[in-house]
Amino acid sequence: MLNRTKAPDKIPAAKILIPKVQSSTLPNGAQLIVVEAGTQDVSKIEIIFNAGTRHQSQALSARGAIALLSEGTSAKNSHQIAELFDFYGSFPEHSFDRDFASLTLYSTNKFLDQSLAVFADMLYNPIYPEHELDIFRKKGKQSLIVELEKVVTLARQNFFSSMFGANHPYGTFATPDDFDSLNRDKIIEFHNQYHTSDNCLIILAGKVTDKEIKCVEKMLGSAKFGKEGSVKNQNVPQIGKTPQNVFAQKNEALQSAIRIGKQVVKRNHEDFSKLMILNTVLGGYFGSRLMRNIREDKGYTYGISSALLPFKDTSVFVIGTEVGADFTTSTLREIYSELNRLCTEKIPQSELDLVKSHLTGEVLRNFDGPFAIADSIASLYEYNDMDFSFFERTINTINTITPEQLIDTANKYFGKDDLVESIAGRIVNS
Repeated sequence: MLNRTKAPDKIPAAKILIPKVQSSTLPNGAQLIVVEAGTQDVSKIEIIFNAGTRHQSQALSARGAIALLSEGTSAKNSHQIAELFDFYGSFPEHSFDRDFASLTLYSTNKFLDQSLAVFADMLYNPIYPEHELDIFRKKGKQSLIVELEKVVTLARQNFFSSMFGANHPYGTFATPDDFDSLNRDKIIEFHNQYHTSDNCLIILAGKVTDKEIKCVEKMLGSAKFGKEGSVKNQNVPQIGKTPQNVFAQKNEALQSAIRIGKQVVKRNHEDFSKLMILNTVLGGYFGSRLMRNIREDKGYTYGISSALLPFKDTSVFVIGTEVGADFTTSTLREIYSELNRLCTEKIPQSELDLVKSHLTGEVLRNFDGPFAIADSIASLYEYNDMDFSFFERTINTINTITPEQLIDTANKYFGKDDLVESIAGRIVNS
């Protein structure tokens, strides 16, 4: 009889079963990845471009080029495009960051042909109507003005500007005036140069058959689009020398926002998975040390966390929280105390076992369903020199890492002297 008073034995995951994917180069130069998984008759098509904000010559042109694709083509206006997607039960979305931009379509397989025809028209024939661009300018400017009043925005921007330099693509941020000067010709130029068939990866995922594959090949793979050969490898400039500690005074603020961190290694570095484990112990999940200390024990904040943020050329470790202004100094003291603990005290095995179980579940969750699998596979292609063995190496590190190895890694990366500290708000001695 099953004894329900005893927890089942833990069985560590040794291997991730990744569904077989098909990879091919289409006639127009685009690369196609097909993920055949799932049980529902739906598909996700994502087109990923090397077209992040690091590539733009005018502020906001990369954002405008991807965000306004659905606002009108040479054959349809924005209202007609939205109505067609609604009629077919489909919807598009876009995203962008420093390195990449993507355009995604979710569709039922029944109406994939029709939905993809509208989607392809957006990509091939956008006209970026001036009246839609004007709405984009006004809404974006007003939203940014509001954001810049928040201490969390000031702390985040100063953190990255201090770390990379104000002229570095990773440390530069748009201003409200940039929306006023955003030029339609620059947006069109960016689209033609970077949203090209030889500068993209297409990922088709879902309950995929030959019918869906041929549909994507026909709609997105037969005709070239954009200026072929216009994209060249672009290296980001050298990181500027800037102050390590930045404080933005905001006397009326009730809270202070804190960001502390540094550059670490790229995702393909052997230490990245070790840092991932340390980050989880410190602030990467709800039971982390920062949460137990600063939220539960001290009551300084509602939430505090740490994260590893991957970029194409580097990664950033960052601790972030917002605290009552009266507790700013005390919170800083506790954060540095927890970092010092990682460098001087071995993590108890019971705590490490809990973190290992949590991380194993997180890694496996990244392969739960066709769309999650597609996102995980996309990350391999986005960041150079990575392959499917990355996930198995990560699982292996989680299973075998020791407290001794982690304390060595902490001393290697978490020294206080090279951390960037950004605070916005007001400081009250406490």
